[in-house]
Amino acid sequence: MQKGETIMVDILSKTKAGHKLFGLYFKEVCDLFLEHSKEREKGGKITKQRVDTLQSQINKWILPYIGLKTLCSNLTKHSFIDYSTWKRKETNYKVKEVTLRNEMTTINAICRFAYQRDFMPIERFNLEEIKITEPARRDTFEVEEYESFYRGMRKWVKEASTEKEKYIRTLVQHFILIKSNSLMRFGEIINLKWSMCKTYEYKGERMLEINLPKHICKNRKSRKLLTVGGRYLDRYKKLCEFTEPDDYVFNDYYKRDRISRFHMYKQWKKLLKYTKMDDLKNSDGSKKIVTYYSLRHLGITFRLMSGVSIYEVSELAGTEVRFIQLHYSHLDITKMRDSALKTFKRTVDGAIVPLLSDERDIDFAERKLR
Repeated sequence: MQKGETIMVDILSKTKAGHKLFGLYFKEVCDLFLEHSKEREKGGKITKQRVDTLQSQINKWILPYIGLKTLCSNLTKHSFIDYSTWKRKETNYKVKEVTLRNEMTTINAICRFAYQRDFMPIERFNLEEIKITEPARRDTFEVEEYESFYRGMRKWVKEASTEKEKYIRTLVQHFILIKSNSLMRFGEIINLKWSMCKTYEYKGERMLEINLPKHICKNRKSRKLLTVGGRYLDRYKKLCEFTEPDDYVFNDYYKRDRISRFHMYKQWKKLLKYTKMDDLKNSDGSKKIVTYYSLRHLGITFRLMSGVSIYEVSELAGTEVRFIQLHYSHLDITKMRDSALKTFKRTVDGAIVPLLSDERDIDFAERKLR
């Protein structure tokens, strides 16, 4: 908060010197808004991921559009009216409408923050109305693609040339396996601590139980996860140096702290290139972009395929039933099941599991606990 206090002292000194608050630079207001957001994160009101997103939106797009030397006194309610047009041109028209809408929400959040503190004379900006008529389709792996990706990932880990590289690649491997099974969001699993999870035997399976506190969940609601794949965590824990209850599960190699997002995404790109998954195509010929989020999408898809109800999937994923219906209503489940059964088999309780000769540690669909 020291930076925020410094900014505020500077603002107060300007006020005492007879300067109008509206003479502040918009950048100064943005700095205060970010400091306020960081305090809200400390209080558990928003996630660190949200703070990082705000920082990226402001520094990468909002400030470059409006200008670093723009005074609040020069702003009108129409100052951001052409923001969406500008952003589309800057991105060669590749920006998604939902991204624009989210950034516009941030712009008016800053405006409201400034108005409430008498930093600006207007409460909101007039912005282009963005209507999302079609839900965003998220790219993910097909059955055969994930099988190839999984096999390639095992080779990628084995070919590590140093102890550090072996640790990082093993961490990424288990991050992927656990994320695919648990449906956790990236911001949830990266903040996972050993005190939040445990494993145990249940009907011949090594179960994984995870208790996510609300402060790391996107919807600010705590939730409990039960899934197969406990053996992944058991196996991975034996390789970790930092395993105290308050240590992060996916910890940095050198220090007692979580591994950085930058490092995780860097390794993901390397893994996609190694497994030749960086050049996949959708059925319409467009480039398929698979990300860590694709693993959550994959887990949801395969649970729906295995007959798990939408309500159960929404509970496990920590999202609303209507979200599942909106984003997955297009799936041809019967066709997908027929495709999956070429390389998967159905168990007596309805789950679909892989038919792999020497690898039994992919669990696309959890067995329904009764």
